[in-house]
Amino acid sequence: MVWDVSYTCDICGKEKGEANHWWMLMLGDVPCFEAGQPNQRFTILPWNVNESRNSDMRHLCGQGCAMKALERFMTNRTIEMELAEVE
Repeated sequence: MVWDVSYTCDICGKEKGEANHWWMLMLGDVPCFEAGQPNQRFTILPWNVNESRNSDMRHLCGQGCAMKALERFMTNRTIEMELAEVE
């Protein structure tokens, strides 16, 4: 039996096709020993079919969405869209 897995960009919602310009993103906590410093990490990884199934991975359809994710992370410490962006 073959599993058909589909991927959607976590920034724009585009579905992954055959082109492989996609990246993976992992957000996580890191130890922070200095007061007032953020304790989060933002890691972009090249697309890897096996790792893409990891539930901790976010999926990005290309450079534009990777940059948008980084901008959101640097501003809000999350890649989720703000309400102002939705309206």
